Amino acid sequence: MKHIRLTTLVFFSLLAAQLNAQTLQSPYSNYGLGEFLFPGLSHNMAMGEVGIGTPSDWHINLLNPAYLTYNRLSSFQVGISGDLRQFNSADNQNQKASANLRFLTMSFPVVRNRWTTAFALTPLTTVKYNSYSSDSLDYGEQVVSQLLGEGGITQLVWANGFRLFKQLSVGVKAAYVFGSIDQNSNTYLLGDSVSSPYLIALNRKTVYSDFLFSFSLGYKTKLTDTKYLNFGAVYDLSRTVSGLQDQTLERQTLAGAGDPNPTILNEDVNASETLPEKMSLGLSYEVLNKMKVGADIKLQNWSGVNESGITSYRNTTNISAGIEFIPDIKSVNSYLKRINYRVGFSLKQLPYLVNDTEINDFGINFGASFPTGGYSSMDASFKIGSRGTTDNNLIRENYMQFVIGATINDRWFIKRRYD
Repeated sequence: MKHIRLTTLVFFSLLAAQLNAQTLQSPYSNYGLGEFLFPGLSHNMAMGEVGIGTPSDWHINLLNPAYLTYNRLSSFQVGISGDLRQFNSADNQNQKASANLRFLTMSFPVVRNRWTTAFALTPLTTVKYNSYSSDSLDYGEQVVSQLLGEGGITQLVWANGFRLFKQLSVGVKAAYVFGSIDQNSNTYLLGDSVSSPYLIALNRKTVYSDFLFSFSLGYKTKLTDTKYLNFGAVYDLSRTVSGLQDQTLERQTLAGAGDPNPTILNEDVNASETLPEKMSLGLSYEVLNKMKVGADIKLQNWSGVNESGITSYRNTTNISAGIEFIPDIKSVNSYLKRINYRVGFSLKQLPYLVNDTEINDFGINFGASFPTGGYSSMDASFKIGSRGTTDNNLIRENYMQFVIGATINDRWFIKRRYD
């Protein structure tokens, strides 16, 4: 009961912080609902963001809920992430750093070996950008355009795994998504002929709330007493995420004096963004308590999505692969031999075309789980990656991400036999 009270206290005390935790900055978050964040936990990220076909006894699998049935203990996982990003263009260079609470999740068996349920609070997308462009007019005036955006979408997840047969499990996941995105377009008019430099600000605030659903299966076949072959599949249903949008037009002087009565262009107007269906497949080979090698592929049909005719989309294929290994889980003389080491890579295609240019993302991942007693651990994962290009007036991002977390595994809800 002590662990239950502690876990519940941590879970809800950090709840409010998570709602505004999406702070990763990228100019490529200026599309749709923003930049989609990896939905897995720290152990998945360290293994190259693999998890669709990779069951685990000691960590929660949110990527494929069908494999939750292998979590026979009650589990709690929390992770804090950081991001250091360098932006490179043809004539400029800049960098930004951010840190936030990445995920809170807990699971427990409802019917042992048959049904395990999990709850999680994680960011779905993040929006954070600030970009400029300028142009000159005939009489020497200069027009400077600024695009600003901030916000994101959070998801509250309820996932369940059910074992149908000894080798076959199925899963279902429902997520309530909510959040707001602020997007501002500012136009500055500067020059000697302008008596009072000013800007015109077009502000849009969209508040979203809706539900997302996915279904999954996991199949684990025994090759020998210690070797297994695992297969997983996840299907995310297509969904139009609905929201309400306010638009205002405001004139401000550069001295900071704002318009006391901004013009309301639209108020509580219906807005929506389409998330197309996605199919994910995963395969792994496992040597019990020794080694696991896995690979995932994710296919998503974005070609039918069109954001007001402005942005072009393409179908995406994302590939990831990784390995985890434990030198000697039973070692009593060497702590280093009991550590679970992980390494992998991921190759992603972003769905939108910017200036008719494809944006790809490649990263190398690594990390480890450090046992802390019993079946719990401290988890660390790191990713070094690059995406985008400086061609066609675009920006290339070089980044380093990390997630530091903890996993607590214990037996909860056991009736006392003795007082």
